[in-house]
Amino acid sequence: MKFMRDSEKEQLKLLVKACMLEISKLKMDLRKCRENSENSGRVRKLEETLKLREQKIAELEGLMAEKDKIIQDLNAIIAEKESCISDLKRYREYFHALTQKPERDLTSFQSQIYRLLPGERSTAEELLSFLNEIGFRDMKLENMVQILRNLERKGYFRSVRDDGRVLWEKIER
Repeated sequence: MKFMRDSEKEQLKLLVKACMLEISKLKMDLRKCRENSENSGRVRKLEETLKLREQKIAELEGLMAEKDKIIQDLNAIIAEKESCISDLKRYREYFHALTQKPERDLTSFQSQIYRLLPGERSTAEELLSFLNEIGFRDMKLENMVQILRNLERKGYFRSVRDDGRVLWEKIER
């Protein structure tokens, strides 16, 4: 076997080094590919987990919508009951006004009318309408005016003229 020249040896060494370097690079690329392959498996698992969580979120949102509807229905029921309670409290006030002892200088009926009528200025027609809503359905306007005049004479109401109309105002005692 002939000995190689030094330059050929050097070239061969350089070639071997280049091959070794290339092999190292390929090993690194192979390692990266394996890592990516492992990561892609993890990514797939994470995507599946994410899909399951999204399904659960959708289910929970559906349940929340149902609960919100139930809450709205219950709030409507509560509002209706509160309205009934308000009406019952008003009727209780009317009942107390009707069942209290009469004022000293008034008849029982005049005393009831005085306690039931609102405090703001109103015409006799408006006051009669108010009493009709409560339950005094047989009362006529002439009777209402007569009762108001009697209450005015005894200091429980006062009449005020306003643009040709007579307004009645309750005097609180």
